[in-house]
Order: sequence, then C-alpha cells, then structure tokens
Amino acid sequence: MIRTSLLTGFASLALFAAPAMAQNISDISNTAAGIGNTANQSALVRQRSKGPFAGPDVATVSNLAAGIGNTANQGAFVKQRSGGVFGGGSAATIGNTAAGIGNNAGQMATVMQRSGGLLSGGSVANVGNTAAGIGNTALQNGTVLQRSGGLLGPFNHSSMQNLSA
Repeated sequence: MIRTSLLTGFASLALFAAPAMAQNISDISNTAAGIGNTANQSALVRQRSKGPFAGPDVATVSNLAAGIGNTANQGAFVKQRSGGVFGGGSAATIGNTAAGIGNNAGQMATVMQRSGGLLSGGSVANVGNTAAGIGNTALQNGTVLQRSGGLLGPFNHSSMQNLSA
C-alpha cells in the first residue's frame, strides 16, 4: 500500500518535471551532388523553452552542392528564446557549401536569440558560407541579434564566415 502510493508520487513528479527539463533540437539539411545540380533551401526554425531548467535550444541548418556547375542557395531564419531560473542557452549553426568546379553558394541568414533568467545560459550563433574549388563564388548576407538578461548575465558569441577558396 505504501509502496504503491510512493510509486504514484514519483510518477507524478516525473510528469510534472518533464516540461521543466524540455529542450528543443532542430536539424535541417539539403544536398545536391553531381553535375549541374541546384540545392535551394528555405528554412524557418522557431524554438522556445521555459521552465526552471529549460533549454538548451539547438538549431542546425545546412545546404550543400558538390560537383561541377552546382548551385547552393539558402535562406534561413532561426528564432530562439529560452528562460527560466537555470535556463539553458541557445545555439544556432547555419552553413551553406558549394564545392567543386564552377559552383555558386549564396546565403541569406537571420538569427535572433534571447535568453533570460536568474542564471541563464548564453547564446551562440555561427553562420558560414563556403565555395571551394575552381571558379567558385560565395555570396552571403547575414544578421545576428542576441540578447541576454538575468542576475548573472551570460556571454553571447557570434561568428560569421564567408569563404571562397
């Protein structure tokens, strides 16, 4: 009798605590490989977590065209918000790659991150665009907005790279 009520209590506690420990993970990818291919991608990721131990929010968006005469175009919008007493931070990685001969890589990326809470984690955004090989072009337009708040404000880090090699 006592054991049954204890097990019921623990099960209820686990159900009530589950939303407080939530995390969001998104992974979106697009690939075209060969000769004369096009990889076009438009991605929208919106993540929000809250609760005493919410987060972290993690989003990865990638686009790849590899071979000869390929085109990789990507438009990505990532919005992340986390909060809570010990809220986890947010991490967004957006990558676009065209590799080979005569390839084009074009990217427009926007990342908006907000974290808050008593001891919340920081936000990290990495946006990269690469065209590697012979006669390749890499074009990029990127915007990163980050905001953190709380008693002990965490760090924010953003990195944006555009490479044609």
